[in-house]
Amino acid sequence: MDWSRVAPAYDWQLPLERAALAAAVALAGPRRDDVWLDAGTGTGGLLRVLAGCRDRPRSAIGVDACAAMLERVRALPRGWALEQADARRLSFADSAFSVVTAAYLLHVVDPPARKQIIGECRRVLRAGGRLVVVTPAWPRTRVGRMLYGPLAATARSPAGPPAAFRPLDPRAELEQAAFTIAATRYTGCGYPSLCVSATR
Repeated sequence: MDWSRVAPAYDWQLPLERAALAAAVALAGPRRDDVWLDAGTGTGGLLRVLAGCRDRPRSAIGVDACAAMLERVRALPRGWALEQADARRLSFADSAFSVVTAAYLLHVVDPPARKQIIGECRRVLRAGGRLVVVTPAWPRTRVGRMLYGPLAATARSPAGPPAAFRPLDPRAELEQAAFTIAATRYTGCGYPSLCVSATR
């Protein structure tokens, strides 16, 4: 999965993610005392939204496997950090975080990797912790589905940038990993997306 090739242009499409990222942060319900992990942070799109919250957490860390993506993350608030890491094998201790987010990550990996990532998210979450994931979704209107169809058809690769437009509903896989689905929100502004909040 060579994301370094798309890293220089990745921020060009961030406006199309903005509505879903805002919905994801709202679902997570930021608190000042949260310890927050953003898995697959990319160029830090979700962290930018989180940084603008009145009750943003004092501690947050964004991880991504692609160094070229992390190099393009804007300056972070004091107490926040970045780390190059594979979300399938996180270096953090069990129960280290109160919130884990994974925006536009699960659909660009194959099913075995997705299972590993979800398992790692659960491992590093505290009991009662909140997980929020964002994935592309099929538009809800007939015309929207017709227009989105060609984009979804291009997502034939099992992983990596070519899978970027593949719709995915992760709820069944989250439940299989012993998460409890708490809320679901669909956003149709920008990329049609599904935001799912779950608890450990």
